[in-house]
Amino acid sequence: MQPAIVFRAAASRGYAVATWVVAAAVLAAFAVNGGAAEVLRYGALPLLLAALGWAAFWRPVVLVEPDGVRVVNVISTTWLPWAAITGTRTRWGLEITTHDRKVGAWALPARSAIGRWTRAKRDVPVVSSLHRLDSVEAGGADPDVVAGIVEEHRTGHLAGAAARPERHLEILPAGLLMTTAGLALVSLLL
Repeated sequence: MQPAIVFRAAASRGYAVATWVVAAAVLAAFAVNGGAAEVLRYGALPLLLAALGWAAFWRPVVLVEPDGVRVVNVISTTWLPWAAITGTRTRWGLEITTHDRKVGAWALPARSAIGRWTRAKRDVPVVSSLHRLDSVEAGGADPDVVAGIVEEHRTGHLAGAAARPERHLEILPAGLLMTTAGLALVSLLL
């Protein structure tokens, strides 16, 4: 992984672990209550919950790199070079705009009223300069901090095809979610 400042919601990893614990408890309850037959019949439901926990809470991240911003969402990843970025918004969470689209960051939702109030009581996190960045470092969970970095480095003019945003559907999370959802649906219909 190249040097980057990593931003993600503060509680997202905790939510992922909580969904996995609940999924494991439900799977264990199926095993204790009905044995292997019940696990085979209904086991896809907690597997779907675990897959959702990973895709929705563990995976999403915003990586601010020396050459641009990588937004990893639930089933897609978008690369935004600095020259393609025209602005940012943080009303409902981090949203980065380009000439032809808006890219929302699942990893950085808007702060709650309590979160905004407590943020006002503490210092803004110190993040390294992108020019001196030589490793991966944590940047925190504040969409306003990311927006400030992006606004400072964006150029907003397209310098050719290399400066175009690139969005890719990620096969692993999309396939995992579709497979577990399909299995859960089949188990409920049988």
